[in-house]
Amino acid sequence: MPPQPAWFHRLDEILLTLRALSVSYLDRQAVESLFGIRERRARQLMAGLPSLQVGNATAISRVALIDRLVNTAKGDRFQWELSRRARVSESLEAVRKHSAAQRIQIATPPDSRNRVIGDHIPGIELGPGELTVHFHGAEDLASKLFELSQAMANDWNEIKKLVGE
Repeated sequence: MPPQPAWFHRLDEILLTLRALSVSYLDRQAVESLFGIRERRARQLMAGLPSLQVGNATAISRVALIDRLVNTAKGDRFQWELSRRARVSESLEAVRKHSAAQRIQIATPPDSRNRVIGDHIPGIELGPGELTVHFHGAEDLASKLFELSQAMANDWNEIKKLVGE
């Protein structure tokens, strides 16, 4: 798919500005300024719209430009771009959160990977239908839950008996 216009993400803002203008026609410089584009793109955007010739300059109908932009906003290409931007934003946010979590160092006892349910894990009480965890801060909680998860992974049948299954 070809690259999307750089102004797509500002379409609502551009439409608001256009609707607030009192002029009936816009010249190329006004289009360049409004969309944040250069001369060639402005001419492409203006092509095919009702226009006036003012000396050497061409001015397009503001209403016709608004109509074109409204139709653009309804189109598949624009909707796809909105979805793409939302997906990228969500992915970046997930990476940011994951990156922050990766920087945390969780201290665990050296034997924590070999835990079994029969071992006493300080601060954890486990019984049928009940789990109580006593902790001091997020890192301590993560450490205790890691130890519990290792015990569960190493001794699954015993955990099932302990919780009443």
